[in-house]
Amino acid sequence: MGTAGRQSSNARIYWTAFIGLLFDYYDLYLFVYLEKVLAAHFGLTRAASDGLQFAGLAGVGAGALGFGWLADRFGRGRIMLLVFGVYALGIAGLSLSWDFGSVLGFRLLASLALGAEWGISHTYLAERVDRATRYRFSALLQFAILGGLLAALARGELLPVLGWRWLFALSIAPVAVLSIIRWRMLVREPGAVSAEGSGVKCKVEAETDEGHRATGPTLDSRPSALDRLGLQAWRENAGPFAVCFGLATLTIASGTMNVFYAKDLPQSLLYTVCFWGNIVPGMLAGAWLVRRAGVGRSLALYAAALIALSAWAWTGPAPQRALAFALVLPLLNGVPFGLMGAFFNEVFGEYRTMLSGAAYNLGRILAGFSPVLLTALGLQAGGRYFLFTAALGLGVLALSAVVARLPRRL
Repeated sequence: MGTAGRQSSNARIYWTAFIGLLFDYYDLYLFVYLEKVLAAHFGLTRAASDGLQFAGLAGVGAGALGFGWLADRFGRGRIMLLVFGVYALGIAGLSLSWDFGSVLGFRLLASLALGAEWGISHTYLAERVDRATRYRFSALLQFAILGGLLAALARGELLPVLGWRWLFALSIAPVAVLSIIRWRMLVREPGAVSAEGSGVKCKVEAETDEGHRATGPTLDSRPSALDRLGLQAWRENAGPFAVCFGLATLTIASGTMNVFYAKDLPQSLLYTVCFWGNIVPGMLAGAWLVRRAGVGRSLALYAAALIALSAWAWTGPAPQRALAFALVLPLLNGVPFGLMGAFFNEVFGEYRTMLSGAAYNLGRILAGFSPVLLTALGLQAGGRYFLFTAALGLGVLALSAVVARLPRRL
């Protein structure tokens, strides 16, 4: 295939994966921004409001596991389309919800699709581009996190005019259109919709950041019942999964804390755009660093910068310093956010959709409790917040040495 043909194919692959993730992040952050609005509308107690947040987290984890397994067994393409249908049903239900029970149920349904989308989209992309461009494409795919910017703008500019129901409903029409686009893109790629997943073991030549090679699972054309259920993959990948889960938890916690921290800072339109837009150059920088230094060293540099930023912000109570911290941190967080999709898929062999999606989304669940932990430790005031982000940096620094030695199977 010529250069023009490869570029056209890569563009289709990218947009097929991107269009779902954009609405993943839009809904995820829209629910965060509308938490108090929903609580006031339905007269929810604090416990009920926390229950809605927990249902969202639980749905994300269950969706990553369940739909990830289905994608590995029955093909990424067809499950990508199924996930869009589940998402549209959940969002439509949220826009029409009538009481706490309906909000809870439809929130859970939508979250199943949200949890599925990250793992399926990144795996679909990682398996269809060469290794040299995988991290760049993964970083570009994470531009979908700007769905959070759409949610912030919708909350600030459209909520007073349209009300919260329409903020959910407005995403249904684009999802329906994008479902058709995704279908057309998939059917243009031979076998993409009907192809089987990667549940069967295969022999894999693996390589670490440091150039050491290792051998993955051996060929087995008749998988056992444990293999078909993915349980064997969990056992064989326990160590790499723990590392990926820890990396996702620590880095997403940094981003989660900054969202909650920044809500108390000036909320002008310019500030909001800068806050979310700063992650874009960070993701591109992460892809550039990986090509030149490898994943382990890139994460070590990120961790060192996070610790230095936290120490700098802690040295004085000036409001300008707090604002600078909130705006610079997304730039740093773009580094791990941009590389995790490609790296997780390289670490896992069979059932990589399920394992990579679970590592990321279960990490996202645990990171979602970081504000609670911050308050419980009494670090929410007096500049001690920055102790928490520095501790996250130390954790990533410790993991970076392990990351560099993990074998790659893709």
